[in-house]
Amino acid sequence: MTILLLVDVSVRLYYQKGRRKFERVAVKHEKREKFFYYLVGMGIIPIFYYLLTSRIDTFRLPFPTRVRWLGAGIVFTGDFLFIWSHRALGSNWSPILEIRKEHTLVTNGPYKFIRHPMYAAIFIVGIGITLLSSNWIVALSYMLPVICMYLVRICDEERMMIEQFGNDYRKYIRSTGSLVPKLRA
Repeated sequence: MTILLLVDVSVRLYYQKGRRKFERVAVKHEKREKFFYYLVGMGIIPIFYYLLTSRIDTFRLPFPTRVRWLGAGIVFTGDFLFIWSHRALGSNWSPILEIRKEHTLVTNGPYKFIRHPMYAAIFIVGIGITLLSSNWIVALSYMLPVICMYLVRICDEERMMIEQFGNDYRKYIRSTGSLVPKLRA
C-alpha cells in the first residue's frame, strides 16, 4: 500500500512542478481550489498513520485477505488511470480551475472515453484503499474530501471548459460520460 501511495504522490508532484511554467488566461475560485487541493492532500495523512502505527486498528472492517488483495489491484488500476490521465493532459493539467495560454481540449487517451478520468482514478484509488486497509477511518479520511471537492468543483470546471471551447466541448459532453464511459445503443 505504501508503494502505491508513493506512486500517486510522486506523479502528482512531478506534474505539479511542471505547471509553473505557463501563463494563466483565466482562474476560477482560486482560494477555494487551493483549500480543496490541500484538504484532499491532508486526507492521505491518516493512511500513513494507519501504515505506521496500530492506533486506529480498532476501526477495522472485517474484510477477508482476498478482498484486501483485490483492493491492492484496484489501487493499481486507479494509479494506472491516474498516470495515463496526466500523460494525456500534459501541460494542460492544473490542480486548480484555470485556463492557460495555448490551452487545448484533450480528447485522447482516457479522455476519449470519459471527461474526468483523473477524478475517476482518484475514486478508484479510494475504493481500493478502503478494501486494502479495511479501516473505515482511513476510507472516510480519503473519500470524504475527494467527494466534497468533486461535487463542489465539477459544475464550475465544466462551465469553464464550455466558456473556453464552446461547441467543441458541448459536442464532447454529448459523446462521453463524466466518470464512466457512456453506453452506446
